[in-house]
Amino acid sequence: ERWRRSTPRLPANSNNITARALIVGVVMAAALVRALVGLFAVGAGEARRTSLAMQYKPLRRHANLFEDWTEWVHPPLLHAIRSSNASALLDLLREEAGGGDSSGVYSLPLFLDAEGGCAFCDLLLDELDGYYASGLPIERPNSMNNYGIILNEIGLKEALSVLQSSIAPVARALFPVEGQSLDDHHSFVVSYKPSEDKGLDMHTDDSDCTLNVCLGKEFEAAGLTFCGNAGAPEHRLQSIQYSHARGRALLHLGRRRHGADDITEGHRLNLIMWNYNAELRRDPKFRARPFFVEKSRPDPVCVSFTHDRDYEAIKGQARPEGHEKFARLAWCPPPAAEYAGFEGTAGRYRDLLDESID
Repeated sequence: ERWRRSTPRLPANSNNITARALIVGVVMAAALVRALVGLFAVGAGEARRTSLAMQYKPLRRHANLFEDWTEWVHPPLLHAIRSSNASALLDLLREEAGGGDSSGVYSLPLFLDAEGGCAFCDLLLDELDGYYASGLPIERPNSMNNYGIILNEIGLKEALSVLQSSIAPVARALFPVEGQSLDDHHSFVVSYKPSEDKGLDMHTDDSDCTLNVCLGKEFEAAGLTFCGNAGAPEHRLQSIQYSHARGRALLHLGRRRHGADDITEGHRLNLIMWNYNAELRRDPKFRARPFFVEKSRPDPVCVSFTHDRDYEAIKGQARPEGHEKFARLAWCPPPAAEYAGFEGTAGRYRDLLDESID
């Protein structure tokens, strides 16, 4: 029916069957090409993951890491999840920041062992050292982090999927909408050093529910600052500055604005799992979430040089060197959501706002 509606109409009195067939054939061929291109892109990504995983398989240092991670999950937490003991689970969870409407930030002792250490952290970091030493390709984990590794690509996706199934009941209880069904994930490790990525600009995640686990090592500062949920009146107001603890995990919505504070000393590595709810993402309401007028000027710590049109006005300084282009690309807040007394660039709305930017 879709291609019929898009097929050019011939005159009503035309009996040129060959012409009609040709037009329909062209439209159908174009649709087939688009579908094949999409399938090729997906297939190429899967082929790359399979290839890297197979090349690294004989070099693995800890074979059990590639099977099931639940043996390292904090025993009381695993028991509470498997027995559906809500009371015990609540005792282990800690609300780090509220949010209202089931959108808080929570921490839990995900990989803490009986002695309070994190043997799992040591194993995973040693495995990553082994992969780095192999000389196999390393792809940056996302568009913002320059250092780290995608765990799904080196053969760990199956083990991570088992972990996702284990934490799914927790996500469902904390976030009834976004966490209702976790179907897939993008999992990676990020790395922060004073000489490399020192921190990460304010952002939201491309996920429905994010799991963030501190793996270590030794470091100073390098906390995580949380603000509000994207689109909410207080989405650029600070809610908490969280201090990472090795083996402890955070659970929060992907749309919760946050940023990694600059590290001052040492090396911090975190395991990140972006969890996806396919059914939610198919819902038109997911793409049409409203953006409300901000209740006040944002807190300076919640402003992004990448996304925010009022960065200079709020921070009282220019955007960092090398990031000046974002003055033209910034989008937040949308014009209809500007707080009273807003000052900033037009950003990507310059045509709409009739403002020229040098």
